[in-house]
Amino acid sequence: MAILATERVLTLDWWKPASKLEVGDYVFDKDGKPVRITLVQQYRSESCHEVTFSDYLSVAGDEHLALPTENSKYRKRTYEYKGVNRFRRPLKPLPVSELLALPLKNVKNRLEYSVPTAKAIALPHKDYPVPPFIFGFWFFSRRSTKTLAAARGYGEYVGEKFKDHGYKITKHRTLHTGEQEFKVFPSIESQLIPNVPNQLTQNYLLGSPEQRIELLSGILCAKNRQYSVKTDTFRFTSHHFGTVKLVQGLVESIGCKSKLIEDEYLKNYTVTFKSRTQLVPNQISPPVKVHQARRYVTNISPIPGQMCVHIETDGADNTILVGEGFISVC
Repeated sequence: MAILATERVLTLDWWKPASKLEVGDYVFDKDGKPVRITLVQQYRSESCHEVTFSDYLSVAGDEHLALPTENSKYRKRTYEYKGVNRFRRPLKPLPVSELLALPLKNVKNRLEYSVPTAKAIALPHKDYPVPPFIFGFWFFSRRSTKTLAAARGYGEYVGEKFKDHGYKITKHRTLHTGEQEFKVFPSIESQLIPNVPNQLTQNYLLGSPEQRIELLSGILCAKNRQYSVKTDTFRFTSHHFGTVKLVQGLVESIGCKSKLIEDEYLKNYTVTFKSRTQLVPNQISPPVKVHQARRYVTNISPIPGQMCVHIETDGADNTILVGEGFISVC
């Protein structure tokens, strides 16, 4: 496996370009589990390619870059096994050099090859001054009046969450939007002083899977209409592109495939996704049987030769997760 030296790889110390990885660093495999790097080799390759997926994300490397791919037959079998038996057949790594010689669409004119989304990234548990759900909810629901407001229909659920973490709730009023406004004691700001953040902090984005799920749940409970029961779809909208990208990374880190949309008229950005993990009380998503989602390979194009990095790990399948979509390569 060889990826471009500029590709970003998640480590225990946040993101690093592949060129900065060293033997002994911990990265993550396709199951989200930490694996230790045992070999790093940098070299220049004149045969480099970029693989583009159905959600417009991409990963690049030389011709030895391989992807743990599903084909139509494999996907059919996984659906047959859903709810009956566990499908245990391992994915076959398919090098770019072989994919180049294969048609990317089958006889039904449908995309043939896909890469499943990674499972939730198994980062270690962290100790926080404010629990992740409370922090996420506070960050997006705080008002200038020092009050908080739960999204319509979530008031009781949010209140119980605060009480479970030892906060005292004082109900204030119900707004015309249906949001329930309230105050808490002790205040969240008093627990964060002197470092009251003005953006989602890296520290909270590096918590354990359970902590990141709680963080995302708190964010979604802070605004109205973040979940549609009809389509079983979540969305998060903001005028601040950096914030939306952080939320999108949080979503991807728990194993969900997301889509980012820009509205040029309203000048905002929206990330949409589906999740089988329970995030809000009225969610009706079916349980996960195989994995959350998949990305289909739509194009493989040659790019100019450049520095590549060959990486080996002590993981059983030698996979690592690359880029903002946590794409599995091997």
